[in-house]
Amino acid sequence: MVSIRPLRVEELEAALRMKNQGWRQAYRGRLSPEILDSLDDTVDAQAEAWRLGFDPQDEVPSVAVDGNGRIVGIAAGGPARGEDPPAAVELFMLYVLEEYYGTGLGQELAAAVIGDAAACVWVLEGNERAIAFYRKLGFTPNGEREQLSDRWNGLSEIRMVRPALRGTPNVPDRTAPAEGAGVRGTSAGA
Repeated sequence: MVSIRPLRVEELEAALRMKNQGWRQAYRGRLSPEILDSLDDTVDAQAEAWRLGFDPQDEVPSVAVDGNGRIVGIAAGGPARGEDPPAAVELFMLYVLEEYYGTGLGQELAAAVIGDAAACVWVLEGNERAIAFYRKLGFTPNGEREQLSDRWNGLSEIRMVRPALRGTPNVPDRTAPAEGAGVRGTSAGA
């Protein structure tokens, strides 16, 4: 049994470690082993940065927690960034542990943070699992492509966009702020 709820400040380190594990699982073979192996080296600094801006009354990421209290998924969404975005809402990150791929948990996390709103998401180009996942959620590539930093081995990301679902621009109250929300659009899919 997995429940989805807003992230709590005392869970920041655990959430970051889970996200890092999601990266290792999703980007194995795409990013160098050295980068993947060193992800947890900066958890304390990342957690402190999140902690500084954390307000449980404000917008925070949602987490999926299993029956043992272990965080097994994380998602964040909020107002779209950049100049003239194709939708008002952006899905900033979505990761679930590999053992939850194909269970519907990723869909539930996406619904928790972006609801039925028209939205956009940036996805690692060539990450066919994530692209197929977002297609199931109604997203399609809109032709935008962006080169990532050197850390990403020369890879790029593509932007995918979806219209509002069921004709309703419903956006959940508990979404993540653009700052500190996590790595943009390199979502693993679920």
